[in-house]
Amino acid sequence: MSRSRTVLVAGAGIGGLAAAIALANAGFRALVFERDKTADTSGAGIQLSPNATHALKSLGTLDALAPNVVEPFELVVANAISRAILATMPLEANMRNEFGAPYLVCLRADLHDALAKVASGHPDIEMCYGSMVTDFAIHGRGVTGQVETNRQSEEIAGAALIGADGIRSAIRKRLHPGTSPRHGGMSAWRATIPATSLPDEMREKPQVRVWLGPGAHLVHYPVGDGSQINLVAVTMDAQKTESWGEDAPAEKVVHHFRSWNENPRNILASASQFRRWSIYEPPLLPSWGKGAVTLLGDAAHGMYPFIAQGAAAAIEDAVALGEKLKNAEDISGALRAYERLRIPRTRQMQSAARNVGRIYHLHKPWSYGRDAVMERIGGAGLIRQNEWIYRG
Repeated sequence: MSRSRTVLVAGAGIGGLAAAIALANAGFRALVFERDKTADTSGAGIQLSPNATHALKSLGTLDALAPNVVEPFELVVANAISRAILATMPLEANMRNEFGAPYLVCLRADLHDALAKVASGHPDIEMCYGSMVTDFAIHGRGVTGQVETNRQSEEIAGAALIGADGIRSAIRKRLHPGTSPRHGGMSAWRATIPATSLPDEMREKPQVRVWLGPGAHLVHYPVGDGSQINLVAVTMDAQKTESWGEDAPAEKVVHHFRSWNENPRNILASASQFRRWSIYEPPLLPSWGKGAVTLLGDAAHGMYPFIAQGAAAAIEDAVALGEKLKNAEDISGALRAYERLRIPRTRQMQSAARNVGRIYHLHKPWSYGRDAVMERIGGAGLIRQNEWIYRG
């Protein structure tokens, strides 16, 4: 395949792999550069709402993931102090019937492995681990990327460069100087526990459970073959770290939830160890790319985790990118069309995530109003609120 049909992809996370598959399906050759020497399996669980699973299916990757997913029966929102059930949103058949795609949960590593398996098996995708795109030059024939491998540098030309290198993206920094991510004053504490640690009523049918408390919340759901439960607890926390997870003893995490009801508190206490992530958000960008270069996923629109759409948005980006580039003669024009399509939706997602976070973490007396509204609208109201997300 000629050089003009080669696209450089910076980053081999979920967004980068999805982009490579979309590009290859659109007739391009994708060179994927990942600075780590092995595949990234960090993180714990991930929720894949219908918009995400629809996008995965269009990429031809949903079947590869199928053996490692759980399809929850319902999503339950509860008050972490009183244990009161505020709303129950039906999932399973309801999601398939209403949105034409399932709502699934899985381990992030399993999603990454499924994408990597499809990518590595595609003849037009080349994975380059231990390599990083550190700079680039835009020119009339496309772009030339400066790639560093084992402290050696080489220049590689392509029709385009896709910056899918995460929230601390080197490509974004080069395109938009001064756009370092901001610390959100929060930490996410992640762990997995045996399903037997849950009360019986939470194990009768697989569910996503959200506990809301003052300044914090907890989400848990089954992963793998259903024998493990993924925990994600988010608290206000001024401590900053740029690592993708550092060990935290369980007693340190449980201390944040000492005022909670014993039910969610006992679930947290059943974890022997947590991994801590500081939560960051990049500033909103007026534009993503320039010439034959653009951004994708967290590099373009990293968002708070409160609507569980970070990975979904990246996968949607990949599908849109492939559609706009397929049969395109003007690569730069196709990239601008991709950005015009994706920027409004991802900006709306970012805003929604911030707003939901504020609602989740309300203190008294404002939490009384939140709970009353949730009880009044119920699961049907939650579906209406999220319909714009789930329909893609």
